[in-house]
Amino acid sequence: MMMMKKMRVWMLLTFLTSVGQWYGRCYGCLLEERTGLLEIKALIDPNRVQGELSDWMDEKEGTGNCCEWSGIECDNSTRRVIHLSLNGAYDWSLGDWVLNASMFLPFKELQILD
Repeated sequence: MMMMKKMRVWMLLTFLTSVGQWYGRCYGCLLEERTGLLEIKALIDPNRVQGELSDWMDEKEGTGNCCEWSGIECDNSTRRVIHLSLNGAYDWSLGDWVLNASMFLPFKELQILD
């Protein structure tokens, strides 16, 4: 009897852990970070619809899960952006690229900026 209870508790914990991991991946990154990424995209090249950042769209246009966007990697548990790659995203025909460092404030756990 005791062994059966332990088995049920173990199965319940396994199920809840799986649901928790699925939930985190399903809903993607945080709103403040998604908004920050879209602001960076608008600054980099406001007229570009194809290219490196073409899958960076808000929920009305496409997926709001920025953890699935190109050049983005998120932490599996916190859902925060930990790696941001803008390599090849800027159209140099627009002139010099000037980014305000405050645009990166929403990214509390950012470890790599490329």
